[in-house]
Amino acid sequence: MKHITLFILLCWSACTFAQNSAVFRIDSLPKQGIVLDKGWKWHAGDNPEWAKAEYDDAEWEGIDPTKEISDLPQLKNAEIGFFRLTVWVDSNVLNKILALKIWQTGASEIYLNGQLIHQLGRVSQNHNQEQTLLVQGTPYSILFTKAGQQTLAIRYSFTSKNILLKYRPVNYIAFKAVLGDLDAANQLYTEDKVFYTILSYYKFGILLFLGILHLLLFIMHPSKKANLFIALYAFFHSISFHIDNNVSTLPITGEKLYWYTHFNIVFIILNGIFSLLTIYAYLKIPKQKMFWLMTSLLVVAYPFCLSFPTFSIIFTAFIYSGLLAFEAFRLSLINYKQNQTGVKFITAGWLAYIIFMGLFYLMIFGFLPFNLVLSNLFANLGLLSVPVSYSLMLAVDFAKMNRELSAKLLEVEHLSSEKQQFLAAQNETLERQVSTRTTELKQSLETLKSTQAQLIQREKLASLGELTAGIAHEIQNPLNFVNNFAEVSNELVDEMTEEMHKGNQEEVQAIATDLKQNLQKINYHGKRASSIVKNMLEHSRTSSGQKEPTDLNALIDECLRLSYHGLRAQLRGFQADYALQLAENLPNIPTVSQDIGRVLLNLFNNAFYAVYEKKKQLAENQTETHFAVDFVPKVTVSSCKTETGIEIRVKDNGTGIPEALKTKVFQPFFTTKPTGEGTGLGLSLSYEIITKGHGGSLGIESSAGNGTTFIIELPFNTKPKT
Repeated sequence: MKHITLFILLCWSACTFAQNSAVFRIDSLPKQGIVLDKGWKWHAGDNPEWAKAEYDDAEWEGIDPTKEISDLPQLKNAEIGFFRLTVWVDSNVLNKILALKIWQTGASEIYLNGQLIHQLGRVSQNHNQEQTLLVQGTPYSILFTKAGQQTLAIRYSFTSKNILLKYRPVNYIAFKAVLGDLDAANQLYTEDKVFYTILSYYKFGILLFLGILHLLLFIMHPSKKANLFIALYAFFHSISFHIDNNVSTLPITGEKLYWYTHFNIVFIILNGIFSLLTIYAYLKIPKQKMFWLMTSLLVVAYPFCLSFPTFSIIFTAFIYSGLLAFEAFRLSLINYKQNQTGVKFITAGWLAYIIFMGLFYLMIFGFLPFNLVLSNLFANLGLLSVPVSYSLMLAVDFAKMNRELSAKLLEVEHLSSEKQQFLAAQNETLERQVSTRTTELKQSLETLKSTQAQLIQREKLASLGELTAGIAHEIQNPLNFVNNFAEVSNELVDEMTEEMHKGNQEEVQAIATDLKQNLQKINYHGKRASSIVKNMLEHSRTSSGQKEPTDLNALIDECLRLSYHGLRAQLRGFQADYALQLAENLPNIPTVSQDIGRVLLNLFNNAFYAVYEKKKQLAENQTETHFAVDFVPKVTVSSCKTETGIEIRVKDNGTGIPEALKTKVFQPFFTTKPTGEGTGLGLSLSYEIITKGHGGSLGIESSAGNGTTFIIELPFNTKPKT
């Protein structure tokens, strides 16, 4: 009986020991916390009952979830499942809010005794609905309210199509939990976060400062393109640093991690391109074969970097960076022999990059003992060494340029002081010469003005001379009437004397009446001749500039007849028709009639001369004799009232003006007439009288061989233009 009782006690003790060996005991909390790395069980599938404490997981598979997820193929194969851990909690840690620091690659729901206490991401076996959350030591709160055995269950998913498998090398822990003091965990987490944030912004600030500095230097000196390239290099490098900091310190979803990785690869590639361009621009050499080789390699390798994450690290960290370092050292060695000052900074920067990044990767891959502070120090020193060395290279070059400019400036100042007296003497001589020349120029200007006035007056007298025959013709008509009526009146006086002797009073009265009518006609035609002489004198007299209301139709009629008869007497064989199309009841507008008369006479003379020349040219050309017979020279003058003033058109069917000469007709001394037949001042004076003197416009419509039309527009309020 004793043996049976002893056997039963031994079996019970063994069962109790076996049962207790699967329970993770938490008697107290050491300062460093407790890593929950033993006693975990795993089962694939998804069942809400598995989160409850009373569920029996004795048949489940044992697992260590703190391994890297690449070493746990059952997780990827299962898509979704549960971790369970049975813990024994001592009364020492009851009713205290503890910290559960989590490292995770995937999505999870954390249950304590069947109650959901935290959700990290979104758990689902459907990869489209799953939201992976990458967590790196973030503390979450947990509270044990009772002593004894309790169950921690983790509902976990990491699908076979998870974005982390495709776009980033998955070397992260599947799930790791460390139980510790909440205040200490939060303090440590905050310190780490602040440390990484300060470090990130420190690097970001240095690179941003370098970028802005060199961009400003490029703006001030656009020829120094190296400043532009290093500015772009620093900007992209700063963004890459910022991305790495976000990935390292924040809980991040898989989708964001993909985009961060995607952009980071782009910025790393751009960094390399602008790094080489900086060297080429500084050394003032064309792009080398290595540049085009690396550019082609980037185009080919970029899709593989996105699709094969491991390849992206190997390519960017070793292949691409190695080629960059090789090209930088090659160019440094070639140009070092040519005593390029800044080449040593290129060599030193890339040498520091290789050394520090080499130490960093040796720690990361386990060839050297890992130290968080040293690894960050090596990485940051390595990544900053190249842009800082480039900046120092350009700074030394800039300082050298400043020294050279200062030396040249001193040389210029020295030369200036030596020649200052010579220049002062030369200045005095120049001042005397300028004063003499100025006096001579003033005298020349006065002579020129006097000559110009004389030329203008001669032009007026020349036009008057051309009209002498016309004026004589106009005076001859009223004189003929005066002579005829005087002879008739003389005969009437004789008849009246005879009748008076006869005493025939009625006949005497009739003869006296006729005699009075003849005297009135003699008086009228005498005044007509006097008016013609007066107008002639006004034309030759210098204008007073006083504007008076003018009957433009009457002025047009008088000037047209004067011009016609004048040219008939001057030009042999001249014959032309002219027509007046004058609008009735035109209002009188204020003008200087002498000046407007000169303009009209000039335009009429030019028109009659143009039709005369065309008639003569057609007659001289024997092949076009029939055209000469059919051609009828004609000048048409019209006037009309517009909304703003009065328009006068002088149209002829003469030779016309070629397009190339239309812009020159109003220039002084320009004429198409043969030498000696024109001064070239008529149209230029006419243009000034109409535009500046009366605020109007003088335009031209013409083409070679098709005649010309001059258009005068006079506003109702003819204010001169200033």
